[in-house]
Amino acid sequence: MSDSDQKLDSKEEQSLQFMKKVLLGIGGIFVLVGLVRQWPLAGKTYMQFIEGDGYMSLMMGLIIIVLAFAIKLLVGQEDDS
Repeated sequence: MSDSDQKLDSKEEQSLQFMKKVLLGIGGIFVLVGLVRQWPLAGKTYMQFIEGDGYMSLMMGLIIIVLAFAIKLLVGQEDDS
C-alpha cells in the first residue's frame, strides 16, 4: 500500500470513529429521554409500557446505538478487529 492509501485509510477510520461517537451520543440521549418519560418503569403492564410517552424515543435510541456499533458494516467496510 502506498503512503497516500494509508493516509486515506487513517482518515476513513477517524471519520468512522467520529460517526460512531455521534450516533452513540444521540442514541444515549434518546434512551435517557425515553426512560425519563416512561418513569416509573416498575408496576407497568406491557401494554402500559408500549403505550407510554417515552416508548418511541426509547426504542429509537436503542436502534441508533445498534447502528453505531454496526457503522463499519453500514459503510461497506469489513471489520478487521
